[in-house]
Amino acid sequence: MNLDLKKIAGGMILFVGLILFFLSLANNNLNLALVALTSTLIFWVIYGLLLDAFDVRVFAFVISSAGFLLALSVFFLYGVEEVPHPVGAIVFHAGGIAGSLGIGLFSLFPLLILHQTNTVNPVQKTAGNAEPNDTPLEPELESDDWEFATEEELQSGEFEVG
Repeated sequence: MNLDLKKIAGGMILFVGLILFFLSLANNNLNLALVALTSTLIFWVIYGLLLDAFDVRVFAFVISSAGFLLALSVFFLYGVEEVPHPVGAIVFHAGGIAGSLGIGLFSLFPLLILHQTNTVNPVQKTAGNAEPNDTPLEPELESDDWEFATEEELQSGEFEVG
């Protein structure tokens, strides 16, 4: 199977799952929306692994995006409520806001791990390519008027170590 066709089919799996998620949210059914979202992600991962089209970077972005989408859904379903009196008033619920912030925080982890692994690799490569220098480094003096003290001069007590 062509690689482009594999990517298109994987994208279609995610798109159908996203439509099912939004349809369930439109009916105020968060449980069914979570089932649709989770089963879509599992099916997409299995599809990618079976056809050797799985990419960890894409997986991190998809998982983080799904988490942020879920956090937004929890915020608007449980964190914000419109009350009838006074007209147009909005009440914020701390429990819904805290839940959505927690989900959003945990949704950052895949992106942070991906970012950390991408920044660690170039540093290790440059450190491994550096040539070892066998000559000891001599400290630089700010002035030519100074000279190094010997061990005997340091032990004599006539000089201060600075």
